[in-house]
Amino acid sequence: MTTETLPAVIRREDTLVERQEYAKALAVSDLLPAQYRNKPGNVLYAVEFGRSLGISPMAAILGVHIIEGRACASSGLISALVRDAGHRLRIWVERNPQNGALVKAVATIVRGDDPDFEFRAEWTWDRAVAAGVTGKKVWQNYREGMLKARAITEVAREACEEALRGVGYTPEELGAEVNEDGSIIITDARTPQGQSLGDALGVNPGQGDAAPQETGKATKKQRNEIGAAMVAQGYTKDTAPAFLSKVVGRWVQKTEELTSAEAAQVMHALNVAAQTPADPQTQAVQKDDIHEAEVVDDEEPHKGEPIVMIGKSQQAEMHALLKDCGVTTASGKGSTAINDEKRFTYLSHFLNRPITSSSDLTNEEATQVIAALRELRTEIEAERSLHLSQIGGLFQGLGVEDRLRDTSALLGRTITTHDELTSADLATLLRGLNAAGGVIDAWTAIITQAEAARAENSQN
Repeated sequence: MTTETLPAVIRREDTLVERQEYAKALAVSDLLPAQYRNKPGNVLYAVEFGRSLGISPMAAILGVHIIEGRACASSGLISALVRDAGHRLRIWVERNPQNGALVKAVATIVRGDDPDFEFRAEWTWDRAVAAGVTGKKVWQNYREGMLKARAITEVAREACEEALRGVGYTPEELGAEVNEDGSIIITDARTPQGQSLGDALGVNPGQGDAAPQETGKATKKQRNEIGAAMVAQGYTKDTAPAFLSKVVGRWVQKTEELTSAEAAQVMHALNVAAQTPADPQTQAVQKDDIHEAEVVDDEEPHKGEPIVMIGKSQQAEMHALLKDCGVTTASGKGSTAINDEKRFTYLSHFLNRPITSSSDLTNEEATQVIAALRELRTEIEAERSLHLSQIGGLFQGLGVEDRLRDTSALLGRTITTHDELTSADLATLLRGLNAAGGVIDAWTAIITQAEAARAENSQN
């Protein structure tokens, strides 16, 4: 396997041998962090660790670190794990209304299985001083970001530690020196020289016996696609098990019981059914539904089981997720109509039927949409974390100290924290930093050109 033939992602059903080949091919890249270069064992361990977290190999390589034998992750990745588990995380800062000074960062979590209780964590500068962490350069330069990160990880450990899967702390909390994006600069708490990432955690990924067993279960994406297709074709909770069982040749009560291969079979059968016109005679029989010379109402078998429509809490979460995933992002005059059109287009495509109002969805359909959007948001947040890590590494290579100053100069607006950066902003930063090629003079010239271009446009 060469770098040209690397798979885009490591799939859950890939064998250990294939993942080892992937790790060997990737380890030769000089763009990887130092602890992974020419160390396929470390790369393989990161891939396996990422699989256990449900994130991509690159997100694991750049977002998960080992400090004194303990796995840790950025606050962004920890946030993604919390939300992926179905819990609601909110983070904000409070300021003095008179002078705008930062007062505290607040993070709250409401568990999906206990919506009546709110977990809360607050971090003030005084608390950080008492904890003895404010002497670090990153705390001096990025107070807001560090207070928010501490609040996020603290409330996450308290509210849903099981969702973090062993990565409840950031590198900074475990003693590493980090940039404002959470990427490591230096640390006295290093993995011993010659020790692999797997060895640091007491695991040897090279041993076949230590490899996790392949479950081959259907992925969330497969299950969501099957659910949406079955709803579109009129299947209900009562009729779905019989269909699933007929296709796979064994009794199946729900899609969670399917293997990945069986899920592919089911999806193929649904696609064939959707593309095959129904026989006219069959349609006539279905329409009249004649049974023992009596005309039976189509809905009679379902009497006593009214269809449950989307709830208010589902609708609120779905709208929030659509915004988080970039579907409904318009603002200003006329934004309501634009966002409505985008929302209904997305829902119509997902459910394979016309949607003109969010209230048109059933409870079951809303559940499927929310599950798919949660997964999409996790992927987006993991990708964002990856891009921030890449940007941090490129800035470090240039030796730039005031990164927010340079970022503001390139983008043409004041940036006070990386949370303000959009996906387009990150793409612009990456293009500029890559074009600089690690040469500070080239980077300065790129910023100067951007400022000149804006000045010329403003005159025109």
